[in-house]
Amino acid sequence: MYREQKPFDVSPYDHPDIYPGPRPATSFLFWQGKAHRLEAEKGLHVEQHSIHFSNVDHVLGSLAFQSADVKKVEDFLLEDGLSSKVPVVAYGSNVCLAQLQYKFRLRPQEDDFMLCLKGKVLDSDIVYAPFLAPYGSLPAVIAPVKGAMSEVWLTFIDKKQLELINSTEKGYELREHSGKKVQLNTGEVFEIVYAYYEPRALLWEGKMRRFADIPGNSTLPSVWQSDMLNELKVAVEHKGTREEFIHLLRWDRSYRDYVESYLESECTYAFDHPDWKRVETIVPVGDMMRSF
Repeated sequence: MYREQKPFDVSPYDHPDIYPGPRPATSFLFWQGKAHRLEAEKGLHVEQHSIHFSNVDHVLGSLAFQSADVKKVEDFLLEDGLSSKVPVVAYGSNVCLAQLQYKFRLRPQEDDFMLCLKGKVLDSDIVYAPFLAPYGSLPAVIAPVKGAMSEVWLTFIDKKQLELINSTEKGYELREHSGKKVQLNTGEVFEIVYAYYEPRALLWEGKMRRFADIPGNSTLPSVWQSDMLNELKVAVEHKGTREEFIHLLRWDRSYRDYVESYLESECTYAFDHPDWKRVETIVPVGDMMRSF
């Protein structure tokens, strides 16, 4: 089972315990299948941050290995800079490096240049969903929790990349937030940000449960994915081994349907998050206000 110190080169597609995946310690650029460390300084716009480019053939790139090749973000962006990018909140596995490798390999013709900056969301927590991902994990949803603060990441992606990520987030709806409760650690706030939204959460023993991997302040209990799956195994009275249970969740559609019917009937809390509204038009960075 995986809990602390989850390996960076294993994704939830490889084993459900990995979800949502280990978080890098700093902001980064994901490009050419690996991470390039970002120096994200307070009071500076995204374009002014420094990227430490890595030539090392390792998914951790300059997060783990030294780099002498440093450029400003704005010096490496295309002609239109950040203006054509869409700011999308990543709160589940979309900042797991191995997961990003997997997703971009689905469409190798797409450029994987993706800025990922650490931030936080207020009055929300990242909690377990009452359904299963195809690879056997209980995925994340963003739920209303008054007074809570949770770490999230703001990713800046182009329209084609957005289409790719949309195709891997089936069942979720892209929603928008304009209440300035999503803030980068640098202090920068974007007028509108987007996130994948699902209005249902897992209710377990009378409470929603948050992910132990994701830093934050909340009154909700924190649980590792591995322990949540263990509790689910007991709840559905699976008599085989843990390995057999996970194998069935991943590869036996009828058994996964059986488990999901249990979750839907016994463990589902429906909500309407007041901070996340339906999207009419997707607005790129160049058409919105930014502030500190």
